[in-house]
Order: sequence, then structure tokens, then C-alpha cells
Amino acid sequence: MYPNIRRVLGAAVRLLALSSVKASAKRFDRADLEGVITVYLNALVAHDPSSLPVTDDVKYVENDQVLPLGTGEWSIAESLGKYNHTFSDPEAGQVATITTIIENGVWAIYLARLKVNEDGKISEIETRITRDPGGAALYEELGQPQPEWFEPVPEKERIPRDILISQTNKYYSGMQGNDPKGDYTFFDKDCNRLEDGLQTTNVKTGDPYGHSNDTAFASLTCEEQFQTGFLGFVTRIRERHFPVVDEERQAVFAITTLDHNGTVRSLPSVNGTSSPIPPYFETPRSLIAMEAFRLRGEKLYRIEMTLTEAPYGMRAGFPEDPIVDPTGPGTNLTLPNPCSRDCLEKAIGDVLEALKSHDPSTLALAKGVRYSENGQLLAIGDGLWETLAEAAKAGTDEYAAVFADTDGGSAGYWGLTKEHTIPGVLALRIKVDGGKITEIEANIVRAEFTDSRGGTLTLMRPPLPIEWDGKSPGQLNPAFRSNSMGAKISPGLLNAYLDGLEQHSSKGVPFAAGCARRDNLAQGNLTCAAQSDGKGAFPNGLTGSTTTVRDRRILVADSKKQVMMAVALVDEPADSPGVLPPPASIPGTYLVPQLLKIDNGTISRVESMIKWMPYGYKSVWEDAGEKLELSLNVD
Repeated sequence: MYPNIRRVLGAAVRLLALSSVKASAKRFDRADLEGVITVYLNALVAHDPSSLPVTDDVKYVENDQVLPLGTGEWSIAESLGKYNHTFSDPEAGQVATITTIIENGVWAIYLARLKVNEDGKISEIETRITRDPGGAALYEELGQPQPEWFEPVPEKERIPRDILISQTNKYYSGMQGNDPKGDYTFFDKDCNRLEDGLQTTNVKTGDPYGHSNDTAFASLTCEEQFQTGFLGFVTRIRERHFPVVDEERQAVFAITTLDHNGTVRSLPSVNGTSSPIPPYFETPRSLIAMEAFRLRGEKLYRIEMTLTEAPYGMRAGFPEDPIVDPTGPGTNLTLPNPCSRDCLEKAIGDVLEALKSHDPSTLALAKGVRYSENGQLLAIGDGLWETLAEAAKAGTDEYAAVFADTDGGSAGYWGLTKEHTIPGVLALRIKVDGGKITEIEANIVRAEFTDSRGGTLTLMRPPLPIEWDGKSPGQLNPAFRSNSMGAKISPGLLNAYLDGLEQHSSKGVPFAAGCARRDNLAQGNLTCAAQSDGKGAFPNGLTGSTTTVRDRRILVADSKKQVMMAVALVDEPADSPGVLPPPASIPGTYLVPQLLKIDNGTISRVESMIKWMPYGYKSVWEDAGEKLELSLNVD
């Protein structure tokens, strides 16, 4: 049984009560749990995690990234808004809230779920920040949740928690693939849905819905919307979690991940016709959602949803689905063993062709082959395997090159790609061992542009220091494509370069005097050394306030071309003093694949692409980066 947490008016006294809980036969009640969430939010805006009663092993998750408690949002939260919608589950000791917040001067929607142990200490903190100032403004205009959310249901009229969950889950099962012939009678006839504070059902404004141009969808009822099949671009809904079940109010707070694999090419319209899929959904994307449901009887009556974007295929910070082995079964084909330079260059070309033809069976894949995109393990056949249409060809097209390292058994490709209509720059690595391809790693930076319906911008991210909207990259500098014999490339060169990036200093970095760089396909007039010293508006294509540079990895070190293809993650905590420029105002992590040209042991040219990720993002290959660091330290 749970103890009773003494209720008091002040947040400070609540904290004292929480830290001095005594065992009791009474479970938490609603006021206890609401007090906990109030204490948490007050600690957040006070930047004082030490005031929270937490377990020694408390797990803190922000936008599905596991972070040390006190980092991320804890550095930038300033004040709370007036909207607050809290859900309590005394039986499970869980509480969640949807509220508004100001962070570095900008409004956002903030959601948090806490698990409180029997001793009154918080053991789990799961948060989402939906950085939608317009949505936060709508919530502030509402002021408070609709009153029907708070109405207690007589005990004899309640349905049990397992039925509350199963009825709620029908919503996700119905949305996944959205069969227009499905049974959607689980919706109440008066059902309404809010998305980021905006009502998106039963409204007759004629405004288009989401990224689409459909002006009729939002005028329909919840059931009618599902009957159109319009939401079929949601190809999978996973990590379904129902942590907070409020039986007294017949409400459920749910957490899910919505995958869009980029294969759906058209949207059915309300009038029976169809329209092309919006550009945003032409490439694989994942959206992470926190959503509340109020039931009336056994039917969904009110829905309140907010979401943000995560890298495609990313696993939840609190995983709900069992771990699925993403490794492939392999094929019966083989490569020469050992694999020469010509063999490696052909193998990387074959992988590109297999991606474009959506057919991995043509490759010499090892049993247990691992495949990743932007640091996330995916099943062979998912992601780019379903969407890649074109890839520039090395030796023929002007923006493409291949690299090989026979000692390491690796090959790489850097070039311009297209998925449906969306251009991108792909840094692709393969590992060959024993006549088989054992690893395939794709780092893809797609063009992001905005239009009246949102374009292809990653949802809720801050502006990048340098944006690439899809304009032609022009020519990849010939230095990266031509042979330039030299000594074996030292891993220490990459570390010296990235140390300079981290320290905002060129000291100790072996730059050639005239070293030039392009970042997100834009070249400034400052040298590599000057930018490493922090000179210019956005040196190295980044903000001037980045901190840690981690997951440092050489993808391919090509001694014949004297080119290193590498990748790193660069953190921007957004906690610098003073007024911050928009790119530096939100915590984030930059994924930076790059090419380094080496001349006589010095770096003479850099080509980098930059993609924004949630703050604290980690790659599945992080261990490889740690091993590189360890080997350098040993040497």
C-alpha cells in the first residue's frame, strides 16, 4: 500500500512532506499526486533539481533522450503558464500533466509524467517539450481544460482500468494504416480532439489540416475522420504505453511513437478523390506523442494530444515494446576474401543500387548484418530501403565520391540523393569481413524547406545556423575525388580537429594555411582555422556556444585519396548567458557527417553536413567512438 503524503499549501512545505513520508495504510490520493507534480514544476523553473525527493537511480528522459537530471530543459525553463491539465492514478502511483512554459523567452507546451514510489520518492521522470509557440498560445487562451475532464463518474458507471486501456488502444490500432472500412464505433458521437491546443474535429473554418491542403477533414467527427482512411500515412504505432489511468474520471494518459515510413504516396480526400502526399511525409519520420483520453461509457469522448518529432525508428526512453533483433538473416552471396580496393568500391556501389531497387537480397550480407540510419538501428528493408530513388554516381556526377580502406575492410560513399522528390546528402559506410557485408551505416541529411503547410522542416526544431533548402550543391570539390598518395591517416588527426571544434580553438589543430570549408553546402570567406577559433557569425556551420563533441568516429580513412569520412555529435545546451540567437536558444545535438582532405599531414578542406537532433541524442555506434578514444589514450 502507498503512504499518505501530507498536503499543505506551499510548495516548500510539500517538499518537506515528501522527504519525510511515513508508512501508512493509505495509498496516494489525487491531491497527493497533484502536489508532487506542482513541486516538480516549481523545481524545474527554479532550476533546482536538488530540491526534489528522488531515488538514487531516478531516470530522467526528455524527448525520449535519457539525460542527467538537471540538464536540458532544467537550464532554460523560466516560468509556467496558466494552463495545467493533470492526470492522477493513485493505484499506480503515477501522475502526468499537460502545461505551458516559457523557455529562453519563448512559449512551449510542456508535458511530464512522474512515477512516485511507496516511500514518496520519484523514480521516473518522462517529459516532452512541444516547441510550438502558437499551440502554447492557444492553450493560454483556453486558460484551463474543458470542465468535462474533471467530472467524477459514479462508481457504478465506471469501466475498469483494463477496459479503459483496451478502448483507448483501439484509437491507435485504427489510426495505424487507417483502413477506411474499419470499425470505429469506439468513438462517442460527440467526440472532439485537440491537437496542440487546436480543435481539429467538428470545426467549419475551412482551414487545411496539418501539412495537407485538405480543408474538409477537420469539419468531420472523430469517427468520420477515421472512416476516410486519410490517416493511413501513419504506417506503424509502437511503444504504446498507458501509464496513467484515472478510474474516477475515466481518463487515460497515453504515450506512443508514430512511424511514417514514407511509402504512402497519396491521401484520400473527404470527397472521394485523392491528393499527393505532402512533402513532409515523403521521407521516413517518427513522431512521439503524449495524449489524454476521456471516455464516456466505453467510447472515446475527449482527446487532447501533443507531439514532437524524433529520429526515425528511435526507441523510447522508457521502452514499452520488447527489444526486437534488427539484424538481418544474411544471403548466400559472397565477396572476394580479402576484398581489394576495387572490390570495396564495387560493394559500396552495389549497396546503393540495392537501396534504389529496394532489394537487399542482391547483396552479400552476413547473417546478423546491422543497418542504421542517423544512428538508429533499423531492420534491413526499412527506411531508405523503401524511399531512395536516386543517388549521384561517383565518376559520373559532380557531387559524389567513393572511398575505401582495405586495412579496415570499409568503404564509403558521399553524394547527392533523392527520396521521391526530396534531395539529401548521404554519407554511407559499409564494413566487409570474411567475404560478407557485416555493417551498413547511413547518415542522411535531407533538405529542409518551409512553405504554407510546413514544408519538410523537422517539427519543433530551432532554425539551423545554416539551412539547406534543397538548392543544387554544385560540385564536390575535386580534392575529395582525386588520388593524393600519402601516409596512412592517423586517428589522432580527427581527434585534434574535433578537440578544436569542442574548445573553439585552432590551437593544436593541423590546418593548412588556406584550408577552406563548406557547411550545409555554404562556404564563407573565413579559413578553417579562423572558424575553429570561433570567428564569423556561425563558425563551422554551428552556433558559437556548442560544448561537447562526442561519438567521434572515422567512417572510412582512405589513404589513397587522403580523405577521411567521419561523423560526430555536437551538443548545444542553450545555457549561455545573455540573449541567445534563435539557433542557440533551444537545447539540441547536431549530427555532423563530414569529409576531411589531408595534404602532407594537414587538413586542407572540410565538407560537412549538419542535422539537428534532440538534446543528448546518442548513436547506436557510440561504443565504436569510445573505443577510438580509448585507443588514442593508450597510444
